[in-house]
Amino acid sequence: MKLLVKRNLAVFTAVLMIFGTFIAGEAKAYAASGDTTVYITKSGKKYHADGCQHLNKSKIATTLENAVKKGKTPCKDCNPVTLDDASATPAPATKAVAPAATNTTAAATPATADATVEALKTYKGNTKDFNAYTYYINNADLQTAIGADGDKLLKHYNEYGKAEGRIAK
Repeated sequence: MKLLVKRNLAVFTAVLMIFGTFIAGEAKAYAASGDTTVYITKSGKKYHADGCQHLNKSKIATTLENAVKKGKTPCKDCNPVTLDDASATPAPATKAVAPAATNTTAAATPATADATVEALKTYKGNTKDFNAYTYYINNADLQTAIGADGDKLLKHYNEYGKAEGRIAK
């Protein structure tokens, strides 16, 4: 009897999973802005998320907005973020993000950006209560508003982060 119940439960679960994939349909991810990094190839007509199986050594990093302007469409396999009308217009300001200067090095290549972020691990202002790298990684809103600038991150943490209870160590 127990074997029959277990088998029926397994079959029911499998059927539910199969029908669930058809009901759910295509999952779509929306971009926060056109500055989101996506990847294209020299000859392809699609843009891809990092790690897509269709990317090879010739992947070229670009912004989502530039990929769409070039007529590229999203890859069906990796389902990268898409640019919609809501993300094309700036979102209204909220109290969630404290005022900060924008990053002027937005055109930096991903390799340079990675090196800049890694440099936050050894930032001179790191203490037992504040780590610039951790603060940067745990607060996605600061990645776009401030960027990987240790001095600006420390200033933001002292002025707003402590009061907001943001994780910084």
